[in-house]
Amino acid sequence: MLSRLTKKIAILFLVIISNNSYAQELETEVNLYLARPSDVNSPTNRYIHDLLSKSFAKVDKKANFIYSIKPMNKKRIVEELEKSNSINLAWLAVNPDSTTNLVHTSLPIYKGLHGKRLLMINKSQQQRFAKINTLEELKPLIALQKQSWSDFQILKRNGLTVNGELNYKSMIKALDTKLGDYFPRSVSAIEAETAKQKHLNLMIEPTIMLQYTNQYFFYSSAQNQELISLLQEGLTKMQQSGEFDELYLSYFGEKEQRLNLSNRKVFELK
Repeated sequence: MLSRLTKKIAILFLVIISNNSYAQELETEVNLYLARPSDVNSPTNRYIHDLLSKSFAKVDKKANFIYSIKPMNKKRIVEELEKSNSINLAWLAVNPDSTTNLVHTSLPIYKGLHGKRLLMINKSQQQRFAKINTLEELKPLIALQKQSWSDFQILKRNGLTVNGELNYKSMIKALDTKLGDYFPRSVSAIEAETAKQKHLNLMIEPTIMLQYTNQYFFYSSAQNQELISLLQEGLTKMQQSGEFDELYLSYFGEKEQRLNLSNRKVFELK
């Protein structure tokens, strides 16, 4: 009788230990439900993966990435974040006043890179742009930008002359035929876009950079404050150790050097 009782106690003990170990394992993992990007394996998305994995590792958590079936636009992402049974994390550049039900981290994910714009121009206009040293001197020239894009309002607000009536293909054609003077594009996109137009007489203007505040942060529902607090703690530890800058430079450092960002004439936009 004692032997049977001893065996039952031993089995019960093993079950408890096993359950506790499984619970502890679950507690060391964080499930991140994310909106599927257009390209999961793009360098930008790999950077986000690495940043999240390393940040949560700093607080002894393993990040699991679970994507939605279909991609979402920014408006849909914000709406889904506010639901309890949908995505629980996103990286966005939005006006905090328009996301009152969301909480976010405080360290800029891309260190301001997405607020930098370079100019695609016609090669025959290079000397003309090289002589421009102020925003005032740039204002009479015709910028190309689709009216529905956020950059259109920023350019107009700063007194620049902007043609917003053309689609992308027509803007490229207008630049090639000199019906437009320049096409502001993001640092992350302009090299690839210009490379696709090798048959045209276009180039990246080498001396000017437009810059405005466009910071990306990690966002979640206010119900997930604990998730954001953990992520903030991990990001802060990465920043303090220098790992944040090291990771950023490993993905974007060569691009910044190649495009000579640190030596350009910077025109600040509001």
